This record gives sequence, C-alpha cells and structure tokens, in this order.
Amino acid sequence: MALRWRRTARAKKENPRANARSESPFKRDRGGEARGYWSRLGRGLLISLRVVATVTVLVGGCSGLFVLARELGPLTREWFLVRSVSVNGLHHVTRKEVISRLALKPDTALYSINPSWLAERIRTHPWIKDATVALKPLHDIHIEIVERVPAVVVRTLTENLLTDAEGFLLAHLGSTDDPTLPILSGVDGKRLVLGKSEDRRAVHVGAALARMVGQTTGGRPDINVGNLNNLVVVVQGVTFQFSEASMDQQWSRFLKMRPALRDVDFDGEGARANEIDLRFADRVIVRGRG
Repeated sequence: MALRWRRTARAKKENPRANARSESPFKRDRGGEARGYWSRLGRGLLISLRVVATVTVLVGGCSGLFVLARELGPLTREWFLVRSVSVNGLHHVTRKEVISRLALKPDTALYSINPSWLAERIRTHPWIKDATVALKPLHDIHIEIVERVPAVVVRTLTENLLTDAEGFLLAHLGSTDDPTLPILSGVDGKRLVLGKSEDRRAVHVGAALARMVGQTTGGRPDINVGNLNNLVVVVQGVTFQFSEASMDQQWSRFLKMRPALRDVDFDGEGARANEIDLRFADRVIVRGRG
C-alpha cells in the first residue's frame, strides 16, 4: 500500500511592509499631508521667531550706539580739537592775516575740516598765489604758502599800483613809489584794479621786457605799454622801441651789434645816441639826439 504525503497549508506570515502596502492609498495620502502641513507650519514659526529676534537685537544695538554716541560725542570731539596752526612761506603776508582767512571757530574739530575749502579761503588774499593745507593728527593744521612777488610799479593818472609779473594787483601805493622796481605806464588803472585780462596782459609784457632790459643795462627801466606794437623803454638815458611779437629776438640782435654801436652808452645822461628802434627785422636803427 503506497504512502502519500499530504501537504498542509502553512499559515502565512504577516509582513509589515506588505501590510503597509496593502493600506488604501487614500488613507496614506491623508496622513502624509497632515504631517507635512504641521512640519511646514513649525518651520515657518521657527523662521519667524528668528527674524523677530534678529530685528530686536539690531534695533537694540542701534539704540545703544545712538546713546553711546550722544554720551561720548563731546568727549571724542575734545580728542580732535584744533590746537595749533603752522604756516610756512610767508614774506610779505603775516601769519595773523592767514589765520583770519581760515575763519575757524574755537571748538573746531580736525575731522570736520575740508582742506581744499581752507586753501580756497587763503587764496583770496591778494598777495597769496597758492596755498596747500594739510591736517596733521590729532590737533594740527599745516599750511604752505606761495606768495606773489612784486614786479613793477604801474603809474596811472591817479595813483601808483604795485603788481606782480602777471599783472595781479598787490597794493595801492598812492603817491609813493618803490625805486627798486621798474615803472610801467600806459595802463588803465581802473580796469587793472578790476582785473581785466587785457590790462593784466599789458603789465605781464612790460614786466618781462623790464626784466630782460634791466639785467643787461642796469638802472631802472621806465616802460610805456600803451601800444604793444610799439613798446617804449627808457633806461639809463637811452630809449628803445620794441614790438611784442619778438622782444627776445630784438634784444638779442641789439646785444650782438652793441660792440659796433659806439654812440650808445648807458651813462644815464643821453649825451650821445638816445633812441634805438628794434621793431624791424634784421635791423637796428640808431637815432641821435635831434
């Protein structure tokens, strides 16, 4: 008799994953959405709290800085108060005149000063050609001055004027004079005082001519610059006529020919030749006393 093995059905083991998969999709989706909502809400609240805390700290810090600045302001200003002003390059201008141009208040702090503005104020002085201002920590102002140099006395109908070689007015001399400087005439004094460019140019030409002639002849040149095409120079008893276009060439031509001009002598008396015309190219015209 044959034996037959009979298989018995084994109980199926429950698998959690399978059970999870066997759950309905509707239930699973609802649970995930709920958890995601609360998670997002929590993160949003946390970020909001962080922002509020940061803003609070910043506002509190700024308020503290304002209070600190208000309390320490006078103290820090005291640390930078201007205590000394040094000025170099003065010859005709006084230190007091320079300081008055600065117009600084007694409680001026160094950090509140604009050096360029101070330099502009100083340049308003007629004798000052240029000025530079430097701030030296913690309390010092250093000023370098370039003064204008007196070059000529301009003789007008009403008064004598002192100017530099560029025609800038330095002083009203009235009826007084400076015998160490050349004399210029033929300039409109009122226009020169107003700083008209044409009159300044005439003074500039005359000052250059006086310097060139005076270095060679000695004496004090007296120059009429009323007509720049016929500049008349009287020095040591001799009268010269120049044209502005080529004054240096005209003077060089005269110096080359001077050894042959026996009638020309700068003795201050004009006993011999008293007029030399240099306005024409390649010629030196000598005229004796008429």
